[in-house]
Amino acid sequence: MMLLRIFLLMFNVAVITYLVYRLLQIYRSDSPNKNWILGIGIFLLLIPATMLMGFLKPSPIYLFIYPVAISLHLYLIRNS
Repeated sequence: MMLLRIFLLMFNVAVITYLVYRLLQIYRSDSPNKNWILGIGIFLLLIPATMLMGFLKPSPIYLFIYPVAISLHLYLIRNS
């Protein structure tokens, strides 16, 4: 279980860093979907933070659903 937490922490650090970078790019742009993208991005940033604080438990479902949500969000950013 400890190994799973370490991998989740490393994954979350990488994802948070990349999301912050992409959200800053969107914030500076003149995209028509800017508000939606920023809102969804902030929500996706809060999910790992709540897990690290102990509000959410790390689970196998998180490992499958969160990467899909991140990839869909990055696809939305790419198409805007």
